[in-house]
Amino acid sequence: MGWRALLRVIDFQSLLSSQPVVASALEKAQHAGGTKSPEARALREAYYLLAKVLWTRRASIQRIHDLAWLDHTVVSAGARLGRVWENADGSRSIRAAEEALPQGVAPELFPLAGSSWIDVPVQAFAGISPTVKLQRGVSQPYRVGIVPESRLRPWYEAVTTAKFSAPPAAVSVLGEIEALIAAARRAGGPSVSLVFAASSFEDRLAE
Repeated sequence: MGWRALLRVIDFQSLLSSQPVVASALEKAQHAGGTKSPEARALREAYYLLAKVLWTRRASIQRIHDLAWLDHTVVSAGARLGRVWENADGSRSIRAAEEALPQGVAPELFPLAGSSWIDVPVQAFAGISPTVKLQRGVSQPYRVGIVPESRLRPWYEAVTTAKFSAPPAAVSVLGEIEALIAAARRAGGPSVSLVFAASSFEDRLAE
């Protein structure tokens, strides 16, 4: 079964105000492959996704997943802010990292079931709520975890401690999380979060 996951630092303020960047990419894609090309369709959907989240001030698990990959592939493409994990080897590494982390911490980034909502400050324009509600949890075939800025310090301490006794399969993931949290804390800002966005290829295509 095809599977991929993304660990990424996301500044939701920058991401949700990136419609001009997506519009520019869409225009280039339409010139290169036509308005009905797969790339143009995907970018058009991404543009409307940003608009919907800004308007409703809510982003479901699937929308967070899509936003994370949009940030990774278009908005901040090339930035050293994330890493992709794929298929069986990647899945085993992520699972090992989950098991190495304290049970009271791990579900924030690696949820196993259910869902919850958190508020992240994202300014838009006058008269609109200054926060956006983000959903984290599991909604097949998607799995999304979010560690907001206010939780980055305890997460850094938990990851640093877990690395000392973690099995080899977990160390690469924990090291990546540690580096990403350090980058997020340097960036600062209450709209910055560490995000885990995973999905199954086959289940998604079967919908």
